Amino acid sequence: MADKSPLKVLHEGDKDLFNPYGIMAVSQTRYPDINHAGAQALIDWMVSAEGQQAIGEFKVNGTVLFTPNANTSTAH
Repeated sequence: MADKSPLKVLHEGDKDLFNPYGIMAVSQTRYPDINHAGAQALIDWMVSAEGQQAIGEFKVNGTVLFTPNANTSTAH
């Protein structure tokens, strides 16, 4: 949509613009019917080296959309 929008980037890279994403499984106790194993498998992949590489290489129209920053030593 960038080529169709009249909006222009005025500022980027400032720490105040940092917008991290996170991932976590919901409580098995509170929601016993969830697929906790599947959720954990997704989480494990997202924070793995392979998942972080996939996130870092994800592009739309040649523009990288996300910067992977999982700290795998504290993940889980």
